[in-house]
Amino acid sequence: WLNANNNIIMARQKNIFITGATDGIGRALAINYRSKGQQVWMLGRKPLTELDQSFYTPSNYVQADLALPNAAERVRQFLATQPVRYLDLFIHNAGIGYYGAAAVQEPQNIHDMLAVNLYAPIALTHAIWPWVGVVDGKFVFISSVMSGLPGPDYAVYTATKAALEGFARSLRAESHQHVGVQIIRPGATHTGMHAKMGISQAEMQWQDFPSAPKVANTITKAIASSRPAVTIGRSNKLFYLAGRRTKPLLDNRMRQSQASVEPDGPPAGKGRQWCVVTGAAAGIGKALVRRFSAEGFGVVGVDMDAQQIALTQDEFAVANSRVHMIQADVTTEAGRQAVVAAIQPFAPLAVFIHNAGINYVGSFPQTQLPRQQAVMDVNLEAPLMMTALLLRQRLLTDRGTFVFMASLSNYVSYPGAAVYAATKDGIAAYARSLRVAMGARRNVLTVYPGPTRTAYARRYSPDNSREAARIPPEELAAGVYTAFKKRQQTFIPGIINRLFATVGEI
Repeated sequence: WLNANNNIIMARQKNIFITGATDGIGRALAINYRSKGQQVWMLGRKPLTELDQSFYTPSNYVQADLALPNAAERVRQFLATQPVRYLDLFIHNAGIGYYGAAAVQEPQNIHDMLAVNLYAPIALTHAIWPWVGVVDGKFVFISSVMSGLPGPDYAVYTATKAALEGFARSLRAESHQHVGVQIIRPGATHTGMHAKMGISQAEMQWQDFPSAPKVANTITKAIASSRPAVTIGRSNKLFYLAGRRTKPLLDNRMRQSQASVEPDGPPAGKGRQWCVVTGAAAGIGKALVRRFSAEGFGVVGVDMDAQQIALTQDEFAVANSRVHMIQADVTTEAGRQAVVAAIQPFAPLAVFIHNAGINYVGSFPQTQLPRQQAVMDVNLEAPLMMTALLLRQRLLTDRGTFVFMASLSNYVSYPGAAVYAATKDGIAAYARSLRVAMGARRNVLTVYPGPTRTAYARRYSPDNSREAARIPPEELAAGVYTAFKKRQQTFIPGIINRLFATVGEI
């Protein structure tokens, strides 16, 4: 190599850490880099005694289950005991998946996928930042070509990969190139993952997919480039672009061409239609309750804030509306069961609106991980768990609608709120997969609000001088109701927001 003065310098050995390194692409990447003389540390779930100890040693391998909350701290402590002061590359490769309809996904499976595929990379990035940041190194996030496509048979997996990309995009914008952030999207690869997901060879000829070493070779070359995102394989690039550029056309064709993989809902009764709104005691949620109630719907409002619930219930009681407010924490199984018990007398529902959401703003390396975990629990895990429960118990009519509140951040980066952006990208991807999975009769509406005039937004905005530019929650709620009645698939309120979304999609 030549330095700025054209003097010859020696290329130093690179320090690289790879998760999910005991099998498949992760192991192949480790072999690649070690064959080039690089120093590689590896992470996996298997005990060291079950591995090839000529390749995996106590000094280069850490056993950790990424589904457990202490995994990131375990890795940090491991590195602290090693003679390593920096990492040039940290490759987030580990991932798990499950195959099947959303209704049959067990709560533990949903939690584990979110933990391994999303929370662990976020927590590890936070814990390892000092090692990578000191040399302006790079974090590499191994996503999937499925992040740009609907996955009716693996909606949660697809959501986690889209969320991972949402986190990476906003983190890249925040880091300002001081720390590199790259997304790699491999396609289907011949590894043990498909069998672990429960996909038989009769359903998918995964033995014909490219081998892990072949894919890893291409990934290694992509990592050496400066491109922020790389899709591996020519056909995968075409699939990904088609999935991103032709969403309505592709999704509608898939909805029409396949039967619903989710349980059918019962027909609607002849009485009053009922709607459920989460996060219903303030802001957008309260405006949605007011709007649907005004249109003749009975509404069950769900919120955690007991004081706000009482005030809201009193307000609607004066108006003689059919509104029932309940206190429940939908991030817990007990809370979700409480919601089900409350809505049983009014089921089947015409519409269920996943509106509850929180944010946490700040420079990512300085943020508190427990608060970031809360953002993921409320914004992503709770809606996925609640939806699966509702589908299992057939609590939506055969023409019913799920409404998911995503964000304009799905189209533009959100520096300073990368985890929030991740959750909203994840919920949008899940909604898209669910829409295809439920077929043509039922609908899924995804809403992408921009800045909204709420007390919560004021609390987390660095600049409240733009209050007048924010959309009033009543206007947003009216737009959501209209989109629901028209059975739209997406709704972006405001001309400026739609312009941003169009540019961001390009």
